[in-house]
Amino acid sequence: MAESDPAAPLLEKLSPEVRALVQQLRGLVREVAPEASERVHMGWGVIHYAAGTSMRDVVAALAPQRGYVNLEFGDGVDLPDPARRLEGTGKRLRHVKIRRGEDARDPDVRALLEAQARRRGLVSPSA
Repeated sequence: MAESDPAAPLLEKLSPEVRALVQQLRGLVREVAPEASERVHMGWGVIHYAAGTSMRDVVAALAPQRGYVNLEFGDGVDLPDPARRLEGTGKRLRHVKIRRGEDARDPDVRALLEAQARRRGLVSPSA
């Protein structure tokens, strides 16, 4: 973890297993939406990825928990989810629990992230 990593203070608080999952997911987000800005919110304990500056521009958020990481989608209720990976009962927010490295590599998880990035204008509609 580089000294200049803005997520370092958050990552230091995590178990090695959860830290590894967060790093894996950070890599996935960078692959899918390299133009998204990364912003660490220490008070909330999350990392947001956004296409702009408003909360409506958030593509996804990584919310580390004690034994897993929630990959959150602010408008998750509107995402296509044929594999039924999304969880949650809130008005708009849905998440996928990432418990193992295999979960982060799941093509269905990547498809959700790509769909959300497309909705935020970070991936061309044909991609």
